[in-house]
Amino acid sequence: MKKANRLSLLLFSLMLLSLVVMAYSVYWNDSYPYGTEVIIGCLAYFFLSILYFLVMAVWNTTKLNKYERKERVGTFIKWFAGLSGIHVLVSLLTSSSINGYQLFTSFGLAAGIAFSDMMFQKKRSYKTTL
Repeated sequence: MKKANRLSLLLFSLMLLSLVVMAYSVYWNDSYPYGTEVIIGCLAYFFLSILYFLVMAVWNTTKLNKYERKERVGTFIKWFAGLSGIHVLVSLLTSSSINGYQLFTSFGLAAGIAFSDMMFQKKRSYKTTL
């Protein structure tokens, strides 16, 4: 994460921490009249920021050269296959039902591993040749 924009990462972390503290204080203080609205606002901000970072990750990924993009997609596929295999194996060993909806966890974790640094990339010339 050498090329990450540390300022945007720090600001996002501080904003997320302040949202958690605010939601926690409203949750435990029953006398606050607008508690529900504050919690809904915190959740809306959180999900909108996640959407923004996903869009930025996709945008920065499209700017990568062909080799880097191929490498990241390969990393994503390997992690997704491995995590899905572990999930199916654990489900078979614990005799619980295998549900396709639970594979979204493997998908999200693999996408986070492969593309998480693309959200906080500094501006650079993406179309470099090797």
